[in-house]
Amino acid sequence: MIAIIQKLYYSKLRIHIQHRCCGKIPNNKNDEISLGLNCPTDCEGQVKKWPTGNRIQYKFHPEIESAFNQQINVEFDAFYNYLSMASYFGRVDVALPGCESFFTQMHNEERDHALQILNFVKMRGGFIKLHPISAPINQNWKCPLHAFSSALELEIAVSNKLYTVNTIAEKHGDLNACDFIVTKFMENQMKSINELAKLVTVLSSIGDGTLSRFIFDKDLLSNHVLPIFNILRDNKKIHPESEKN
Repeated sequence: MIAIIQKLYYSKLRIHIQHRCCGKIPNNKNDEISLGLNCPTDCEGQVKKWPTGNRIQYKFHPEIESAFNQQINVEFDAFYNYLSMASYFGRVDVALPGCESFFTQMHNEERDHALQILNFVKMRGGFIKLHPISAPINQNWKCPLHAFSSALELEIAVSNKLYTVNTIAEKHGDLNACDFIVTKFMENQMKSINELAKLVTVLSSIGDGTLSRFIFDKDLLSNHVLPIFNILRDNKKIHPESEKN
């Protein structure tokens, strides 16, 4: 029964396709065999090469495009480092949820920055050329002070790279690129550097004792982490019964 239905359906579908493509209905078996051989396609007369290679880059100089592509790599490199830090502090033998949540927030921010730049390059008609991302040389972040000091150095390095991209954009008179860098990134970078510098100062003052580490981590989770990145809150969502207690 199924074979009969398939045969009837195929026959009607074949006639419909050939009628659409060639403007004729097959009269015999030979027409059926040659179905589509001489039929014009919707693409005939159109551009043969694809991708076309056409680029509309209004005042988007190749040097600026290259600088932005390098900046994407810088942002992803920072993302990789913060992911390593978050993973370290989330280990069962380290167990600092405040630090884990903070660096989870930071790695998410760096990923968003990379994607914003990527979309800007595409919007300007540029091509994306991704570069390799290297793993952090040392993934043992030891204590919060070591990790936050490294994070501060990382944010300063990212900011310096952004200044370089902005300088290149200014050299070529690309006002749109300059505005994009200044309004979307530089203020956030200054805030991050300021916040990390203060946290490093606090950690340098209180030392790395068990109690001081616990208090710092709790304060970090309460005052420096958005609720969406709070690891402990996320665990409560996974286990609703914990919210009742």
